[in-house]
Order: sequence, then C-alpha cells, then structure tokens
Amino acid sequence: MIVSHRHKFIFMHLGRTGGRSLTVALARHCGPKDVITETADLPGRNAEGFGRHDGAGKIRAKVGEQVWHEYFKFTFERNPWDKILSRYWAYAGYDQKKGYKKIYEKLVGHPLGFKNWFFMKVWQGRLLGLGHIRFPRHFHCYTERGRLVVDFIGRFECRRAHLAILSQRLGLPIDPGVWVGSETRRDRRPYVEFYDERMNRIVESVFREDLALLGYAFGEPPPTNVIEPRAPLRAAA
Repeated sequence: MIVSHRHKFIFMHLGRTGGRSLTVALARHCGPKDVITETADLPGRNAEGFGRHDGAGKIRAKVGEQVWHEYFKFTFERNPWDKILSRYWAYAGYDQKKGYKKIYEKLVGHPLGFKNWFFMKVWQGRLLGLGHIRFPRHFHCYTERGRLVVDFIGRFECRRAHLAILSQRLGLPIDPGVWVGSETRRDRRPYVEFYDERMNRIVESVFREDLALLGYAFGEPPPTNVIEPRAPLRAAA
C-alpha cells in the first residue's frame, strides 16, 4: 500500500492481485515523506499504523478527509475463482510442511489438495461465524454502502494494458516487467479445471456483489475495461 504525497496518489494493495509487484514499481517514484508498507524485499517507509492490505475506510481515517478526496485512488482486482486458487498456492499448495497442512497430511496420508482446502476454508468461516471471510474477497475494501470510493480499478488479467492507462492517469512511467511472488503457483492449469459445480455455486454466492461490479463469469474471457466511478452500484439479482 502506498500513499504518495509527492505525486498525490493512493495505491490500495489487494491480496493476490499482483500488488507486491506494483508496490515495488511505484516505490521508485516515491519521495522521502511518502508512505510505503513493507512488501517483498522492499522495506516500509513512514508506515506506522498502516497495514499492507488496508481498505478505503482505514486509509481514509489515517490520512484524513482532505488527502483522501484530493488524491487519485486506485487498485487492481482479479477473477475471484482464479484469486482463490492463487490464495491456495500462496498459503497451502506451495509449502505444506507447517501447521494444519502438515497435520492433514499425517492424518490422511497425502498433501492437502485444492478442493479439500476450499471446503476447509468454507467450514472454518461458518464455524467461526465469519461467513466465507476465509476467501480473498475485497469488495468492501473499495466500496462504501454500495458505492465505489476509488477512482480506478485495473484488472490483473489485463495488467500490461491497464498499467499503461494508469501510467497516463498518474503521469508516471510504470514498468510492467516488475514481478514479485509469481513463482508460488506450481500447477498452471486453467482455473476452471479445479472447480466442480458445487464449488462454483459457492463462489458465485460469496462474490455476488463483486461479480456484479467486475463482470467476471466462470469460464468466460475476462472483461477488458478498467472500472471507474459513474453511478451507485447495484447488487446482482
């Protein structure tokens, strides 16, 4: 997450959307008074009280109303089916030698696969009374009462093209070749091969508002437009 007073922008870093790479690319343009949360090999700067994945409400409370309204606010989003799969590879699929992954393997005799991990997260959320909070859902990070509160949402799937648009908006060059953390996903099959009908229905239910805004559909090519505020958002029927 970055608050750049030098260039008057706020970058909201959502998990599993290439945010570490963009943080590193943008940090090259930041001044000594800018806020940068620690990520990858990049040390934090002026970031006390800020979290790497803070949403709009927390950031606005920290920077104040004037800065929040004057600065250009942006983030990147991703197809939720693919984002969930990315979360699995980051926290379970890549390293199964720690915690509940190791216990699971000892009990059943094989590593924790994606489908079992998926339903484990569903039941963890339900048992803890948290709904499906264990999935990487970020709609609440950039909306308030159903209204978009950022100025720009790019798409992970259109990263190079949308970084070019963002570069024009900011008046700064952004290197699309900066990549951090992409080595965690070992199985590169299309995400549709990992979901059955029941899993698909759960994702559609949990991400109902996200899908209404972002326009993703299971197995369909991703939309190519950037998302900018125009009118109040409406939830899917």
